[in-house]
Amino acid sequence: MMGFLNNELFPALLGAIFGLVLSVVFDDALRNMKRKIKRRFKRMFKVNNDLNSHLFMIGDEELDFYVVEGDGDITLEHGSIKTSVRQNSVVLPTDLQGIKDAIILEEEEKTKKNLHGAWNGPLFGLHSYRRFRDEESEDPVAIFNFHMSDYFTFLATNKKINDPLPSGETIREKYIPYDDLDQLVPFLANGFGVVLVVITGDDQVIMTRRSNDSAVRPGERDVSVVEGVHPNKDHSPLHSGPCFFKAACRGANEELNLNVSEQAIQFLGYGIDLEYYQWNMIGYVRIEESFNDVKMLRSTGAADKWEAKQMTGEAFTKKNVAKLIMEKDMWATAKVALYWTLKKEDNVFNFNKYLKKLK
Repeated sequence: MMGFLNNELFPALLGAIFGLVLSVVFDDALRNMKRKIKRRFKRMFKVNNDLNSHLFMIGDEELDFYVVEGDGDITLEHGSIKTSVRQNSVVLPTDLQGIKDAIILEEEEKTKKNLHGAWNGPLFGLHSYRRFRDEESEDPVAIFNFHMSDYFTFLATNKKINDPLPSGETIREKYIPYDDLDQLVPFLANGFGVVLVVITGDDQVIMTRRSNDSAVRPGERDVSVVEGVHPNKDHSPLHSGPCFFKAACRGANEELNLNVSEQAIQFLGYGIDLEYYQWNMIGYVRIEESFNDVKMLRSTGAADKWEAKQMTGEAFTKKNVAKLIMEKDMWATAKVALYWTLKKEDNVFNFNKYLKKLK
Protein backbone atom coordinates (compact mmCIF):
# COMPACT_ATOMS: atom_id res chain seq x y z
CA MET A 1 0.00 0.00 0.00
CA MET A 2 2.82 2.40 0.93
CA GLY A 3 4.53 1.55 -2.33
CA PHE A 4 1.44 2.62 -4.26
CA LEU A 5 1.23 5.89 -2.31
CA ASN A 6 4.86 6.65 -3.16
CA ASN A 7 4.31 5.75 -6.81
CA GLU A 8 4.47 8.75 -9.16
CA LEU A 9 1.08 7.76 -10.62
CA PHE A 10 -0.69 8.43 -7.31
CA PRO A 11 -0.51 12.27 -7.46
CA ALA A 12 -1.82 12.19 -11.03
CA LEU A 13 -4.69 9.90 -10.04
CA LEU A 14 -5.50 12.06 -7.02
CA GLY A 15 -5.51 15.17 -9.23
CA ALA A 16 -7.88 13.53 -11.72
CA ILE A 17 -10.30 12.52 -8.96
CA PHE A 18 -10.16 16.00 -7.42
CA GLY A 19 -10.82 17.59 -10.83
CA LEU A 20 -13.79 15.31 -11.41
CA VAL A 21 -15.26 16.20 -8.02
CA LEU A 22 -14.82 19.92 -8.69
CA SER A 23 -16.50 19.63 -12.12
CA VAL A 24 -19.51 17.88 -10.60
CA VAL A 25 -19.79 20.29 -7.68
CA PHE A 26 -19.40 23.46 -9.70
CA ASP A 27 -21.20 22.50 -12.92
CA ASP A 28 -24.66 23.32 -11.55
CA ALA A 29 -23.30 26.44 -9.89
CA LEU A 30 -21.86 27.67 -13.19
CA ARG A 31 -25.14 27.00 -14.99
CA ASN A 32 -27.05 28.87 -12.30
CA MET A 33 -24.61 31.77 -12.52
CA LYS A 34 -25.08 31.91 -16.30
CA ARG A 35 -28.88 32.03 -15.92
CA LYS A 36 -28.66 34.78 -13.29
CA ILE A 37 -26.34 36.88 -15.48
CA LYS A 38 -28.71 36.46 -18.44
CA ARG A 39 -31.74 37.48 -16.37
CA ARG A 40 -29.94 40.55 -15.01
CA PHE A 41 -28.85 41.51 -18.53
CA LYS A 42 -32.45 41.28 -19.76
CA ARG A 43 -33.67 43.39 -16.83
CA MET A 44 -31.12 46.11 -17.69
CA PHE A 45 -32.85 46.71 -21.03
CA LYS A 46 -36.40 46.13 -19.86
CA VAL A 47 -39.05 48.80 -19.57
CA ASN A 48 -39.40 49.85 -15.93
CA ASN A 49 -42.53 48.08 -14.77
CA ASP A 50 -42.65 49.13 -11.10
CA LEU A 51 -45.81 51.17 -11.51
CA ASN A 52 -47.18 49.41 -14.59
CA SER A 53 -49.42 46.41 -15.28
CA HIS A 54 -48.32 43.38 -13.31
CA LEU A 55 -46.55 40.77 -15.43
CA PHE A 56 -46.51 37.00 -14.90
CA MET A 57 -43.98 35.93 -12.26
CA ILE A 58 -42.52 32.49 -11.55
CA GLY A 59 -40.26 32.44 -8.51
CA ASP A 60 -38.24 35.65 -8.65
CA GLU A 61 -38.38 35.82 -12.45
CA GLU A 62 -40.74 38.26 -14.16
CA LEU A 63 -41.80 37.03 -17.59
CA ASP A 64 -42.67 39.19 -20.60
CA PHE A 65 -46.25 37.97 -20.40
CA TYR A 66 -49.43 39.69 -19.29
CA VAL A 67 -52.43 37.54 -18.36
CA VAL A 68 -55.69 38.93 -19.73
CA GLU A 69 -57.75 35.92 -18.62
CA GLY A 70 -56.83 32.61 -17.02
CA ASP A 71 -55.14 31.10 -13.99
CA GLY A 72 -54.59 27.41 -14.83
CA ASP A 73 -57.83 26.40 -13.12
CA ILE A 74 -60.60 27.75 -15.32
CA THR A 75 -61.30 26.49 -18.82
CA LEU A 76 -62.85 28.27 -21.76
CA GLU A 77 -65.34 25.96 -23.46
CA HIS A 78 -66.69 26.07 -27.03
CA GLY A 79 -69.76 28.01 -26.03
CA SER A 80 -67.86 30.55 -23.96
CA ILE A 81 -65.68 31.85 -26.83
CA LYS A 82 -67.40 34.00 -29.43
CA THR A 83 -65.70 35.58 -32.41
CA SER A 84 -66.55 37.98 -35.23
CA VAL A 85 -64.73 39.76 -38.06
CA ARG A 86 -65.17 43.39 -39.06
CA GLN A 87 -64.90 44.29 -42.73
CA ASN A 88 -62.57 47.28 -42.48
CA SER A 89 -58.85 46.90 -41.84
CA VAL A 90 -56.96 49.09 -39.37
CA VAL A 91 -55.05 52.14 -40.60
CA LEU A 92 -51.43 52.14 -39.46
CA PRO A 93 -49.88 55.28 -37.95
CA THR A 94 -47.84 57.20 -40.51
CA ASP A 95 -44.45 56.13 -39.13
CA LEU A 96 -45.41 52.44 -39.18
CA GLN A 97 -46.98 52.68 -42.64
CA GLY A 98 -43.65 54.04 -43.90
CA ILE A 99 -41.91 50.92 -42.61
CA LYS A 100 -44.47 48.67 -44.29
CA ASP A 101 -44.14 50.56 -47.60
CA ALA A 102 -40.39 49.98 -47.52
CA ILE A 103 -40.92 46.24 -46.91
CA ILE A 104 -43.34 46.04 -49.85
CA LEU A 105 -40.80 47.71 -52.17
CA GLU A 106 -38.02 45.43 -50.94
CA GLU A 107 -40.11 42.31 -51.52
CA GLU A 108 -41.15 43.52 -55.00
CA GLU A 109 -37.48 43.91 -55.91
CA LYS A 110 -36.78 40.35 -54.76
CA THR A 111 -39.62 39.10 -56.96
CA LYS A 112 -38.24 40.96 -60.00
CA LYS A 113 -34.83 39.37 -59.43
CA ASN A 114 -36.32 35.90 -58.83
CA LEU A 115 -34.94 35.89 -55.28
CA HIS A 116 -36.52 34.12 -52.34
CA GLY A 117 -38.83 36.48 -50.51
CA ALA A 118 -41.65 36.61 -47.98
CA TRP A 119 -45.25 35.82 -48.90
CA ASN A 120 -47.76 38.41 -47.75
CA GLY A 121 -50.34 35.94 -46.42
CA PRO A 122 -53.53 36.97 -44.61
CA LEU A 123 -53.61 37.25 -40.82
CA PHE A 124 -56.14 38.18 -38.19
CA GLY A 125 -55.54 41.26 -36.13
CA LEU A 126 -57.39 41.62 -32.85
CA HIS A 127 -59.59 44.72 -33.04
CA SER A 128 -61.41 44.50 -29.70
CA TYR A 129 -62.27 42.03 -26.97
CA ARG A 130 -64.56 41.73 -24.01
CA ARG A 131 -64.45 39.35 -21.05
CA PHE A 132 -67.08 38.70 -18.40
CA ARG A 133 -68.68 35.93 -16.34
CA ASP A 134 -71.79 33.97 -17.25
CA GLU A 135 -74.64 35.07 -14.95
CA GLU A 136 -75.72 31.53 -14.04
CA SER A 137 -72.55 29.43 -14.04
CA GLU A 138 -70.05 32.26 -13.43
CA ASP A 139 -67.82 30.61 -16.02
CA PRO A 140 -65.60 32.94 -18.06
CA VAL A 141 -66.89 34.22 -21.41
CA ALA A 142 -64.69 35.87 -24.04
CA ILE A 143 -65.76 37.82 -27.13
CA PHE A 144 -63.14 38.62 -29.78
CA ASN A 145 -63.64 40.96 -32.71
CA PHE A 146 -61.01 40.67 -35.45
CA HIS A 147 -59.95 42.74 -38.43
CA MET A 148 -58.00 41.62 -41.47
CA SER A 149 -54.24 42.07 -41.39
CA ASP A 150 -51.30 40.55 -43.29
CA TYR A 151 -47.79 39.24 -42.89
CA PHE A 152 -46.08 42.43 -44.11
CA THR A 153 -47.92 44.37 -41.40
CA PHE A 154 -46.57 41.87 -38.86
CA LEU A 155 -43.04 42.35 -40.22
CA ALA A 156 -43.38 46.14 -40.10
CA THR A 157 -44.74 46.29 -36.55
CA ASN A 158 -44.23 43.25 -34.34
CA LYS A 159 -40.92 42.06 -35.75
CA LYS A 160 -39.48 45.59 -35.64
CA ILE A 161 -40.93 46.43 -32.24
CA ASN A 162 -37.52 47.41 -30.83
CA ASP A 163 -36.44 49.42 -33.87
CA PRO A 164 -36.17 53.20 -33.49
CA LEU A 165 -38.71 55.44 -35.22
CA PRO A 166 -37.97 58.92 -36.65
CA SER A 167 -39.02 60.32 -33.25
CA GLY A 168 -36.15 58.44 -31.60
CA GLU A 169 -38.52 56.15 -29.68
CA THR A 170 -38.89 52.48 -30.47
CA ILE A 171 -42.26 51.07 -31.54
CA ARG A 172 -42.45 49.44 -28.11
CA GLU A 173 -41.78 52.67 -26.24
CA LYS A 174 -44.15 54.75 -28.29
CA TYR A 175 -47.16 52.49 -28.66
CA ILE A 176 -47.38 49.75 -25.97
CA PRO A 177 -49.39 51.05 -22.97
CA TYR A 178 -47.41 49.43 -20.16
CA ASP A 179 -49.42 51.37 -17.59
CA ASP A 180 -52.61 49.61 -18.78
CA LEU A 181 -51.96 46.48 -20.82
CA ASP A 182 -55.66 45.61 -20.86
CA GLN A 183 -55.92 48.51 -23.31
CA LEU A 184 -55.60 46.79 -26.68
CA VAL A 185 -53.48 48.28 -29.49
CA PRO A 186 -55.26 46.96 -32.61
CA PHE A 187 -52.60 47.91 -35.17
CA LEU A 188 -49.99 45.95 -33.16
CA ALA A 189 -52.14 42.90 -32.36
CA ASN A 190 -51.29 41.09 -35.60
CA GLY A 191 -51.30 37.31 -36.01
CA PHE A 192 -53.49 36.12 -33.12
CA GLY A 193 -52.41 32.56 -32.31
CA VAL A 194 -53.15 29.40 -30.36
CA VAL A 195 -50.53 27.67 -28.21
CA LEU A 196 -51.04 24.01 -27.32
CA VAL A 197 -49.17 21.71 -24.94
CA VAL A 198 -49.51 18.05 -26.00
CA ILE A 199 -49.17 15.32 -23.35
CA THR A 200 -48.74 11.83 -24.78
CA GLY A 201 -50.22 8.56 -23.56
CA ASP A 202 -46.93 7.64 -21.88
CA ASP A 203 -46.84 10.98 -20.01
CA GLN A 204 -44.35 12.83 -22.17
CA VAL A 205 -44.80 16.50 -22.97
CA ILE A 206 -43.85 17.22 -26.58
CA MET A 207 -41.29 20.00 -26.94
CA THR A 208 -40.03 21.43 -30.21
CA ARG A 209 -37.30 23.72 -31.49
CA ARG A 210 -38.24 26.38 -34.00
CA SER A 211 -36.75 26.42 -37.48
CA ASN A 212 -33.82 28.71 -38.15
CA ASP A 213 -35.93 30.20 -40.96
CA SER A 214 -38.63 31.48 -38.59
CA ALA A 215 -39.23 35.23 -38.81
CA VAL A 216 -39.17 35.62 -35.03
CA ARG A 217 -37.41 33.53 -32.37
CA PRO A 218 -35.53 31.33 -34.87
CA GLY A 219 -33.96 28.20 -33.37
CA GLU A 220 -35.61 28.67 -29.98
CA ARG A 221 -37.12 25.92 -27.82
CA ASP A 222 -40.93 25.87 -27.83
CA VAL A 223 -43.95 23.86 -26.72
CA SER A 224 -45.80 21.33 -28.87
CA VAL A 225 -47.94 23.48 -31.21
CA VAL A 226 -47.88 27.20 -31.97
CA GLU A 227 -50.27 28.16 -34.76
CA GLY A 228 -51.58 31.43 -36.14
CA VAL A 229 -55.37 31.53 -36.48
CA HIS A 230 -56.02 31.53 -40.23
CA PRO A 231 -58.70 33.71 -41.87
CA ASN A 232 -59.50 31.10 -44.55
CA LYS A 233 -58.97 27.77 -42.77
CA ASP A 234 -60.42 28.21 -39.29
CA HIS A 235 -64.00 29.38 -39.85
CA SER A 236 -66.28 28.85 -36.87
CA PRO A 237 -69.53 26.96 -37.55
CA LEU A 238 -71.17 28.99 -34.79
CA HIS A 239 -69.94 32.54 -35.37
CA SER A 240 -68.80 34.83 -38.17
CA GLY A 241 -65.23 34.71 -36.88
CA PRO A 242 -62.66 31.93 -36.44
CA CYS A 243 -62.77 28.86 -34.19
CA PHE A 244 -59.72 28.54 -31.92
CA PHE A 245 -60.38 24.83 -31.35
CA LYS A 246 -60.27 24.23 -35.10
CA ALA A 247 -57.03 26.23 -35.36
CA ALA A 248 -55.43 24.14 -32.58
CA CYS A 249 -56.45 20.87 -34.27
CA ARG A 250 -55.14 22.09 -37.61
CA GLY A 251 -51.84 23.10 -35.99
CA ALA A 252 -51.43 19.68 -34.39
CA ASN A 253 -52.05 18.02 -37.75
CA GLU A 254 -49.85 20.32 -39.84
CA GLU A 255 -46.92 20.39 -37.41
CA LEU A 256 -47.05 16.90 -35.86
CA ASN A 257 -49.23 14.90 -38.29
CA LEU A 258 -51.50 14.28 -35.31
CA ASN A 259 -55.29 14.10 -35.39
CA VAL A 260 -56.74 15.72 -32.27
CA SER A 261 -60.40 16.03 -31.30
CA GLU A 262 -61.72 19.52 -30.62
CA GLN A 263 -63.53 18.13 -27.58
CA ALA A 264 -60.22 16.97 -26.07
CA ILE A 265 -58.69 20.45 -26.08
CA GLN A 266 -58.82 22.54 -22.91
CA PHE A 267 -58.14 26.25 -23.27
CA LEU A 268 -56.87 27.69 -20.00
CA GLY A 269 -56.62 31.40 -20.80
CA TYR A 270 -55.08 34.05 -23.01
CA GLY A 271 -52.75 36.98 -22.82
CA ILE A 272 -50.00 39.05 -24.41
CA ASP A 273 -46.41 38.01 -24.96
CA LEU A 274 -44.70 41.40 -24.81
CA GLU A 275 -41.49 40.38 -26.56
CA TYR A 276 -43.32 40.98 -29.87
CA TYR A 277 -46.77 42.01 -28.57
CA GLN A 278 -48.34 38.69 -29.61
CA TRP A 279 -51.80 37.72 -28.39
CA ASN A 280 -52.34 33.98 -27.88
CA MET A 281 -54.98 31.59 -26.58
CA ILE A 282 -53.24 28.93 -24.46
CA GLY A 283 -54.38 25.35 -23.89
CA TYR A 284 -53.38 21.71 -23.69
CA VAL A 285 -54.53 18.28 -24.81
CA ARG A 286 -53.95 14.71 -23.68
CA ILE A 287 -53.65 12.12 -26.45
CA GLU A 288 -53.64 8.31 -26.48
CA GLU A 289 -50.56 8.01 -28.70
CA SER A 290 -47.15 7.50 -27.09
CA PHE A 291 -44.27 9.84 -27.84
CA ASN A 292 -42.74 7.24 -30.17
CA ASP A 293 -46.09 6.97 -31.97
CA VAL A 294 -46.09 10.74 -32.58
CA LYS A 295 -42.45 10.62 -33.63
CA MET A 296 -43.28 7.92 -36.19
CA LEU A 297 -46.35 9.81 -37.47
CA ARG A 298 -44.37 13.02 -37.91
CA SER A 299 -41.56 11.17 -39.70
CA THR A 300 -43.98 10.07 -42.43
CA GLY A 301 -44.70 13.69 -43.32
CA ALA A 302 -46.40 16.78 -41.90
CA ALA A 303 -47.50 19.79 -43.95
CA ASP A 304 -45.62 22.32 -41.80
CA LYS A 305 -42.93 20.05 -40.39
CA TRP A 306 -40.34 22.64 -41.45
CA GLU A 307 -41.61 25.09 -38.79
CA ALA A 308 -39.96 22.98 -36.07
CA LYS A 309 -36.59 21.43 -36.81
CA GLN A 310 -36.59 19.20 -33.72
CA MET A 311 -39.12 17.36 -31.55
CA THR A 312 -38.33 15.83 -28.16
CA GLY A 313 -40.27 14.19 -25.34
CA GLU A 314 -39.89 15.37 -21.75
CA ALA A 315 -41.29 13.50 -18.75
CA PHE A 316 -44.50 15.16 -17.59
CA THR A 317 -43.72 15.17 -13.90
CA LYS A 318 -43.95 18.07 -11.50
CA LYS A 319 -40.20 18.15 -10.95
CA ASN A 320 -39.21 17.86 -14.60
CA VAL A 321 -41.70 20.42 -15.92
CA ALA A 322 -40.63 22.84 -13.18
CA LYS A 323 -37.02 22.46 -14.33
CA LEU A 324 -38.04 23.00 -17.95
CA ILE A 325 -39.76 26.25 -16.98
CA MET A 326 -36.93 27.55 -14.81
CA GLU A 327 -33.82 26.29 -16.58
CA LYS A 328 -34.56 26.17 -20.32
CA ASP A 329 -34.54 29.18 -22.60
CA MET A 330 -37.93 29.67 -24.26
CA TRP A 331 -40.35 32.50 -24.85
CA ALA A 332 -42.57 33.58 -21.99
CA THR A 333 -45.76 32.17 -23.54
CA ALA A 334 -44.27 28.66 -23.60
CA LYS A 335 -43.42 28.89 -19.90
CA VAL A 336 -46.91 30.12 -19.04
CA ALA A 337 -48.42 27.29 -21.11
CA LEU A 338 -46.36 24.68 -19.24
CA TYR A 339 -47.13 26.29 -15.87
CA TRP A 340 -50.89 26.40 -16.46
CA THR A 341 -50.93 22.83 -17.83
CA LEU A 342 -49.01 21.54 -14.82
CA LYS A 343 -51.33 23.38 -12.47
CA LYS A 344 -54.44 22.04 -14.20
CA GLU A 345 -53.18 18.45 -14.31
CA ASP A 346 -51.32 18.12 -11.01
CA ASN A 347 -53.02 20.77 -8.85
CA VAL A 348 -49.76 22.61 -8.16
CA PHE A 349 -51.32 25.54 -6.35
CA ASN A 350 -48.19 26.91 -4.67
CA PHE A 351 -45.64 26.65 -7.45
CA ASN A 352 -43.25 29.23 -5.97
CA LYS A 353 -43.07 27.27 -2.71
CA TYR A 354 -42.35 24.10 -4.70
CA LEU A 355 -39.56 25.85 -6.63
CA LYS A 356 -37.75 26.66 -3.39
CA LYS A 357 -37.56 22.94 -2.67
CA LEU A 358 -35.77 22.38 -5.99
CA LYS A 359 -33.05 24.93 -5.30
